[in-house]
Amino acid sequence: MKKSLHFLLVALITTFTTAVAAGERIGDFALIDNQGAQHHMGWYDDQNAIVILPQAVGETDTAALAVIQDLETKFSEQGVVFFLMNPGVQTDRAAVTADIASLGVDFPVLMDDAQLATEALGITRLDEAVVYDPASFELTYRGPADAGLEAAVQRLLNEEDSLVVFATDGATIESTGPGADTAPSYVADVAPIIKENCANCHREGGIAPFAMDSKLAMQGWSPMIREVVMTKRMPPGQIDNKVSHRMKNEMNLTDAEMQTLVRWVNAGSPIDGAMDPLAGLEWPETKWTIAEELGEPDLIVKIPPQSIPATGVVDYMDIPIDLGLTEDRWVRGSEVAPDQKEVLHHIITTVIPPGGAEDRQSAFINAINSLPEERAAAIRAEMFAALAAGQSPDIDKIFQENPDIDVGSLLGGSDPDLGSVAGYAPGNSVSINEEGVGGLLKAGTTLSLQMHYTTSGKEVTDETEIGIWFYPEGVVPEERMSGGVGNAFTIAIPPQAKDHEMRLVTHVTEEVDLYSLMPHMHFRGKRMKFTAKYPDGSEELLLSVPDYDFNWQLAHEFAEPYRIPAGTQIIAVGAFDNSEQNAANPDPSIEVNWGEQSWEEMFMGFYSWKNIDQGGGED
Repeated sequence: MKKSLHFLLVALITTFTTAVAAGERIGDFALIDNQGAQHHMGWYDDQNAIVILPQAVGETDTAALAVIQDLETKFSEQGVVFFLMNPGVQTDRAAVTADIASLGVDFPVLMDDAQLATEALGITRLDEAVVYDPASFELTYRGPADAGLEAAVQRLLNEEDSLVVFATDGATIESTGPGADTAPSYVADVAPIIKENCANCHREGGIAPFAMDSKLAMQGWSPMIREVVMTKRMPPGQIDNKVSHRMKNEMNLTDAEMQTLVRWVNAGSPIDGAMDPLAGLEWPETKWTIAEELGEPDLIVKIPPQSIPATGVVDYMDIPIDLGLTEDRWVRGSEVAPDQKEVLHHIITTVIPPGGAEDRQSAFINAINSLPEERAAAIRAEMFAALAAGQSPDIDKIFQENPDIDVGSLLGGSDPDLGSVAGYAPGNSVSINEEGVGGLLKAGTTLSLQMHYTTSGKEVTDETEIGIWFYPEGVVPEERMSGGVGNAFTIAIPPQAKDHEMRLVTHVTEEVDLYSLMPHMHFRGKRMKFTAKYPDGSEELLLSVPDYDFNWQLAHEFAEPYRIPAGTQIIAVGAFDNSEQNAANPDPSIEVNWGEQSWEEMFMGFYSWKNIDQGGGED
């Protein structure tokens, strides 16, 4: 039966279509859908096939859609995944969502705003369905949604992967944007994008693994450039910038920039003219990025050299450093200059005032005792009962039921004037206050540095430094920054869970201007979204990070501070991928719990805000 079906298809192809070489490799790609979820085709490599049908508001082929629905019923339990895809015809997600709802379907709609996945798949008409192999990144069918599509899915399930193409006569999809008609210019179009978005890291001595500093380098690395743009791996730390508020430090490429780069590569990476805009780019000699605005640091803190072995597990280090301050100074900004970036995982910096830091256990008890006595007594009784039974108190439950306990103050102290000093995580090493805002480092202040290193296969010595910029002597900034921390201490991620969702609520008890939001998870972190729930019950999306990357932990800064009323809840909803689909997963066979090491997990949200009513300089 299998052979006769194959011969029939070959005969049909000979009669009605153009024969195409088997196994047309499309490559990997990632797209965000109409609901804001990112779908990376490589993540579906445990499935047998992906079927995609174009969608356009008011123009979707309803007959083809009916076929897709029938096929989903037949094949969904056989490892076949079904998507619709808007090929850049519309970019309004709400309109797309309303359109498919009116058609009575709920397939995710991949939003191919830049049209690059559409072009890679060879889709040119709205009635062209495709069958894609997520394991090999190959196309095995392109044509109408009919019996030929069903046969193509079955062939892939039978591990027959030759490409079959049938012509269709549906509405034509018009290609738009740079490079749609002619190849982009390297000099005028491509090089400026690289200079603005990539070259600062991709240069000699930069943190990236290769340099983009000449036309020859660009041609040599062009397949890699196409891949990382198509999969949204680069630029790193991308947010979903098609929704919510504009972020000051977003690193996304625009649709036009992605079209320029990928279509240039697809055209063969042509070079026009003798001039090379990327050759001879000059970069600041200083290691401090803040220096461009504030000059060289007023104080450089040299962390004692740390010898990191080639292999094994390096325990967390707690390193105290006396700043040597003989007089009080107000901090404008600070920055970590990492030395051995391949081994330095993170630094958590705690400012210890001259009188010493408050013990966290004592601070927690004091915070409980500060609550109304009826609630405080109930918490104390609950904690005692748990300890008496040989169990740990449910700290998450205590915080959830008592939102007026300030987690941030427990982690970082309660002095409203106390200054902070930047910590470090990849992509996050700078802390700078706007003019007139700052914190105090008193004479005799020390730093406590929690240093976390990971081995790299080579023994190295790390000599990281921290730069601090002060306000001029005698200048006292009028305002203080504050913030909040949400932390789920109870985590239990089942083995092989592909999308284990968690929720965290942080309460904003006073009116504030919100400056930044930062998700924090470890290797299994997959996505996180922040929503404000206002006192009147309304909700607003603040930030979506659809593809969380442990290697790029960024504090996402609003382009303009955003006013949040007292009584607002910031709800963080995220998920972990503890499956084999997560290439960074150390061990998908185990349940994962809370812990400080990278192979354990955390679920946290960090928020930077400034209280509107500072009470004469105090929060």
